[in-house]
Amino acid sequence: MTDTKQFILNLPKEKRKALEKFFYSLDEFYDTVYLIVQNGHILELNQPDNWEARHKNIEYYRTRVESLLDTIGLDGKELVADIASDYFEDFVHYRNATFTITSERFIEIVRKLQ
Repeated sequence: MTDTKQFILNLPKEKRKALEKFFYSLDEFYDTVYLIVQNGHILELNQPDNWEARHKNIEYYRTRVESLLDTIGLDGKELVADIASDYFEDFVHYRNATFTITSERFIEIVRKLQ
């Protein structure tokens, strides 16, 4: 378990409940942010057609998560950066993350962020 995951699990009860209310579970919160970061990085690496516009969309959702975390009383930029750090740690060590979130749930959460 990463330090970031442990930090999330150790949040005060009211902050954990607020995360679970929006993201359904703490694992799905973590997975959502991880996947947002991962998708942005993959776009930057591959730079397919129209990647800049797609990357702006991903950044929009990242800032929406940060703002939501701020309203809960967390430092959104810092927590998202910590999860991003976990992703990049996995990336440089060629580790594949395992997720509890389904594609359908991820899409549902992303839509809620709009």
